[in-house]
Amino acid sequence: MIYGFVINPSVTDDILDIVTYYKNVNPELAIDFLNKIEITKKYISDFPLAFQIKYKNVRMVLLEQFPYQIHYVIDDVQSKLLYLQ
Repeated sequence: MIYGFVINPSVTDDILDIVTYYKNVNPELAIDFLNKIEITKKYISDFPLAFQIKYKNVRMVLLEQFPYQIHYVIDDVQSKLLYLQ
């Protein structure tokens, strides 16, 4: 079963802040960052149980190459992944 993501609005704000920061450092970093997020979200969507529960029901995966973690909860009832942070 493939799960869809539901993204917390505060996560979107955080990502936009990070993208702005990376654009100021090097625009290619901003693009790489967004690509890594999409690749990681796709992997999580395909294999939601691949990562350990770190606290309560929250799973966490470290984004490759960047100091950013994706925290998510699996909602089996609605086949959704709640992207928390």
